[in-house]
Amino acid sequence: MAAPALAGHPMPTSVSTYLLGPKMIRAEIIVKGSSTTPHDYRLDRGKLLKRYTAGTLNLLERDGTKTPVKVASGARVILNGLPSTLRRLRAGMQIAVAHDRDLPADTVYAASGRGTPKWPAPVAAVMFGSRLIRAEIALQDTTLHDYRVDQGRIKQVGVFTLVLRELDGTDVTINISPAARIKLNGKNASFVQLRKGIMATTIHDGDKPADQVYATGK
Repeated sequence: MAAPALAGHPMPTSVSTYLLGPKMIRAEIIVKGSSTTPHDYRLDRGKLLKRYTAGTLNLLERDGTKTPVKVASGARVILNGLPSTLRRLRAGMQIAVAHDRDLPADTVYAASGRGTPKWPAPVAAVMFGSRLIRAEIALQDTTLHDYRVDQGRIKQVGVFTLVLRELDGTDVTINISPAARIKLNGKNASFVQLRKGIMATTIHDGDKPADQVYATGK
């Protein structure tokens, strides 16, 4: 995955690091590609149930879901931060993989013992960079979260609502909590400072109003 330019990228690195961190279960992240068809990245993280077989890694995710993930036979494998092979992966290891639509994963991140595989910074840059359209992330800490992330240019500002024009042309209305944390150009801001035409990223949990807004522009 090649990282795109990050101009106009509102989301802080600390936020994307948390969303892709060890508490993430699975995610679907839609990213604008070079063609008219966007990338539809699927990310899975879990414990390996059995060795690589029939082009598949079978994972047990943190919420108890058993997920088979197609993996290319020539996939690059990083085990405990070092190059490895699919044959060296064993049941019980922690695995993190990403693939685009129905294509098999071409890279596998693995950790043995109590380690947790981490997504490299370039992967986070692709997923949550300036080409992000929208994302849904299942994450579990003390409870199960269903985070929804939307990114686009503000088309309209209402009474604690934003209409975003996303990169695929979709207009989406986001309800904003009156107590939302709002950052504009990296600084604390209020809802009334948000204006039509600036780029914004919103985050909400399930059907709740967005409690985080990150914006860039004037």
